[in-house]
Amino acid sequence: MSNLISIIIPTYNRANLIIQTLESIQNQTYQNFECIIVDDGSEDDSEKVVSNFIEKDNRFQFYKRPSDKIKGPNACRNYGFEKSKGEFIYFFDSDDFLKPHALETYFKAFKTDTDGVLAQVERVDRETGVLQDVNIIDSDNLIEDYFLNKVCYFVSGILWEKSFLNQQTELFDETIGHHDEWDFNLRMIYAKARLIKIYEPLTIYYQHQNSFKKEIEKANDFQIESAIKARLKHLKLLTGQNPVNEKVYLKHIADYHKKIVRNKLIAKQSNWFVYYKKACILFWQTHSIFSIIKMTVGVFSFYFFGKGYTYFK
Repeated sequence: MSNLISIIIPTYNRANLIIQTLESIQNQTYQNFECIIVDDGSEDDSEKVVSNFIEKDNRFQFYKRPSDKIKGPNACRNYGFEKSKGEFIYFFDSDDFLKPHALETYFKAFKTDTDGVLAQVERVDRETGVLQDVNIIDSDNLIEDYFLNKVCYFVSGILWEKSFLNQQTELFDETIGHHDEWDFNLRMIYAKARLIKIYEPLTIYYQHQNSFKKEIEKANDFQIESAIKARLKHLKLLTGQNPVNEKVYLKHIADYHKKIVRNKLIAKQSNWFVYYKKACILFWQTHSIFSIIKMTVGVFSFYFFGKGYTYFK
């Protein structure tokens, strides 16, 4: 069907939230869409809840992640892409909310020389409903600023031309558990995606207590290692393209390790020293000796007195 938008949603244990998400799609002013929901092995009533919804609207489809694919949202997104029939692709999350005019606004912004349309996203605290921020999408030094988290693209913030995505050698990296959106969007930037920007939030991204940021604050090892893996992957890619910036990227990764050390100490986790050692090596490589000294003082302050936040800034 002409101008069909394929919306792809990975989901896992979202039975209590996903209906609100699906209704926000169903209530769009632009109605020419299909919505592909790929379940990642939910242990709640997600399948039943979604199946009941689909009975009333066959534009929504439900699939289970094939057992031969790695568990995680990236495998679900890639599988949903394989199933998609639309000329346009929109990746969405199962607990977020699409404003009523979003798809229409995205679609009308497309031009013949466009690979995607990028809009801003509101980040809202799920429990309080308080607006946290709206992401920054502009930069004169996009690759470096994106790597350093000064600029942020959400995966649900871009409507893609499918033909552009078909040209990519890889969509979502199934070996990365977290920082997956960061990895995907940064690689699309490398591919010189021609993006039209809309300076208006069209999507609400809900921040949860168990979100990635919260898990990092709680010093969750799985999320930490995934985020580090993504950064190191792109460090290798970027230094091959522009070695001049290697020190900047290394310093950013070193600072990230420093924050992990702080969080580990706060959480009283014994493996803080592993990240302390890695941080020291990275700071040494960037000739940031003062950072090593400052972090070390912070470690001693935390370890013996239980305070010392300023040393980790």
